[in-house]
Amino acid sequence: MGRDITQCHPRLQEAFKQLAVKCNAQGLTIGLGECFRTVAEQDALYEQGRTKPGNIVTNARGSSYSSQHQWGIAFDFYRNDGQGAYNESGDFFRRVGQVAKSLGLGWGGDWTSIIDKPHLYLPDWGSGTNILKQQYGTFDKFKQTWEASHKVWSYQTIGTGAARVEITASSLIIRDAPGGKDTGGRYYKGDRIAPLKKALSGSERWFETDRGWISADYLQGWILEDGRWWYLQPGYIYPTGRLEIIDGKCYSFDYAGWMITGDRIQPDGEVI
Repeated sequence: MGRDITQCHPRLQEAFKQLAVKCNAQGLTIGLGECFRTVAEQDALYEQGRTKPGNIVTNARGSSYSSQHQWGIAFDFYRNDGQGAYNESGDFFRRVGQVAKSLGLGWGGDWTSIIDKPHLYLPDWGSGTNILKQQYGTFDKFKQTWEASHKVWSYQTIGTGAARVEITASSLIIRDAPGGKDTGGRYYKGDRIAPLKKALSGSERWFETDRGWISADYLQGWILEDGRWWYLQPGYIYPTGRLEIIDGKCYSFDYAGWMITGDRIQPDGEVI
């Protein structure tokens, strides 16, 4: 079973990123479970509890393309705070489901058969797959519409420190909008900029500066977002769940990538 969300609809990819951030802000640490499934994978799951050991977990046969996972419009999540992946204490899954619905996702916990609390999906085509099958016939035809669909951008105000953020590319195009037209302006390797805003759509990441928009994949430095700090590295990666030496100093980052500050450490050592 695949956990690669890049195989799923671009809007679902963006929704997962937003969900992880919003849940983390509420103390709900989630992990990404199953995403896209092949026919063979779905058929094998369907046999669980029927011809194979285990409990019945789906009514959807793979050969009938009846699972949302086969259409790239659904992913599963799990609890990732060390309390047990499917431990429901603290009303964990319902709370995540409510956050997901606030982002426009559908939640499997609202289903009556089979109730699937770790399941989230794009509800544009209902709570099943019949509309998709009628409208597109095959997954391949449906996927062709993904690139043609209008990109939905998510914007977030950001900032940085006194050292600013360093350009790591030899030359970086300045555009008039996220992924927009070339303004003719350039930043060069070693230049330092102060980002004002970020824009996300699927796997695309852009930062706005006082001169326009630039790709966030060729930057390195501290980012201030929602009152918290994270450290951006080239390729739009950042340290998570570990210690990191930056400019000769040691910093600790939680599993969502936020720098751990003193106000988050309790007297007993617990990080909140």
